[in-house]
Amino acid sequence: MVKVSVIVPIYNAGEYLEQCLDSIIAQTLKEIEIILIDDGSTDNSAEICKKYLSDSRVTYYHKENEGLAAARDDGMLQAKGEYIGFVDADDWLKPEMYEKMYAAAKSNNSDVVFCNCQQNEDGHIFTPEMADGPYDRKAIKEQILPKSLAYIAKDGTKRAIRWCNWLRIYKSETLKNNGIRFDRRLRRSQDLQLTYEATLVAQNYYYIAEPLYHNRVVLDSLSRGYTKNMWPLYTYLIEILYKDTENFKELDLMDQMHLRAFFFATDCIENEMKPLCPNDKKTKIKLIEQIMNDPICERFYGHIPVEKLSPLYRKYYELIHKKKAAKILSYTKNYNRRQEFRRKFIAPVLHFLTETAIYKKIRGR
Repeated sequence: MVKVSVIVPIYNAGEYLEQCLDSIIAQTLKEIEIILIDDGSTDNSAEICKKYLSDSRVTYYHKENEGLAAARDDGMLQAKGEYIGFVDADDWLKPEMYEKMYAAAKSNNSDVVFCNCQQNEDGHIFTPEMADGPYDRKAIKEQILPKSLAYIAKDGTKRAIRWCNWLRIYKSETLKNNGIRFDRRLRRSQDLQLTYEATLVAQNYYYIAEPLYHNRVVLDSLSRGYTKNMWPLYTYLIEILYKDTENFKELDLMDQMHLRAFFFATDCIENEMKPLCPNDKKTKIKLIEQIMNDPICERFYGHIPVEKLSPLYRKYYELIHKKKAAKILSYTKNYNRRQEFRRKFIAPVLHFLTETAIYKKIRGR
């Protein structure tokens, strides 16, 4: 019996692919199948994949490029396992990852098992999302669903329980019985759609606080990189999430959904301010105006707990409602300058003052 189907969507991942596949082959849980979906790669990914076909657990499929959601969906259609997991082709796993996740799943008949991760080789481990252990339906509704889409952190910034597919295994029967699949048209944050829909119907859930997954992230590309046409990539997903939330009758999650839409809007506005954004000021204002004029923004207005937001996000909320695109550009530019000044000059001084022996001696008294 196949316990876990491991789906690996691949697109021009040759640089890191061998490390990824070696880590899956080496899993201590041997009753797995490994489904490689080559989404039209033009590098040496196909040649690398074919080296692994001597392992009877590995299957390889080449297809025309359709994007990540479609590639994962194609893998799901081939999957025969009791549970389904996903691995990005540039990441890698601890050897015991699927053994521990499957054991957790069987301990309480979980529909979803979620583990922690370590980012890059620098050893950074995310703060655990919740208490380690099993959750029944009551606990899911009280502790997981209210934070699945969005919530406001203590410092007023945006947060949500990480929705990454690759940190989870999903019970195949639960997905099939509820018609949960990837919408192949999604091009952004497609992980959220599947994870949210699976969590809405989950009767049992398990969280493993131990980091079992290694996620490779080029940090500079996250902070500086620009995404073209970012808002149109989000609007279809937002409509799907609104529909899912409206159809869910056990709990009122609509305020959380409005908050998620607001945070997506701010993501797209901030995208126009990234260092690698190629647009001139006029184009940036035009694109931000398109976001502000979208009916989605009218839909979430009046439903955001503004008093809990940080000053930056309160200002975003105000200027989105007033449709002041030029003002939001100038305000954010000045805000970022102030933050950079604090980071470069004020923070080091405070660190020095609070870490000196004299200060520590005074504080110790």
